[in-house]
Amino acid sequence: MIYYDTFKMTNGDIDIVGNDLALVGGQEEMRQNTENRLAVNKTEWFLNLGLGLSYKDIRGKGVRDSDIEYWIRECILQDERIKEVRKVTVDRNAALRTADIDVTIIDPYGEELILSGVIDIG
Repeated sequence: MIYYDTFKMTNGDIDIVGNDLALVGGQEEMRQNTENRLAVNKTEWFLNLGLGLSYKDIRGKGVRDSDIEYWIRECILQDERIKEVRKVTVDRNAALRTADIDVTIIDPYGEELILSGVIDIG
């Protein structure tokens, strides 16, 4: 289990430095890979319909924090290199219908990687 080198992306766009494509590796590659995976709605990418987060299962009335946590864990663990999702914290903002999500994952080398983001939960 190793890290890969891949194109560095910022706000969904591939970074270019001079005339070269920028690359990212190590834990930053894993962070980028996980964030990209979480941004894809499951069944959206035609080359792998199982890839991504099941947004239909985390939006709308009656969805519990434990449901959101489950689907985020399920999505992150699609990457076989991730040893563990240690913690998922869901902090809802009812007025905005969003949730602040903090996730702690364990990389292939036993190191923590912390991700944070806001999702629309309708």
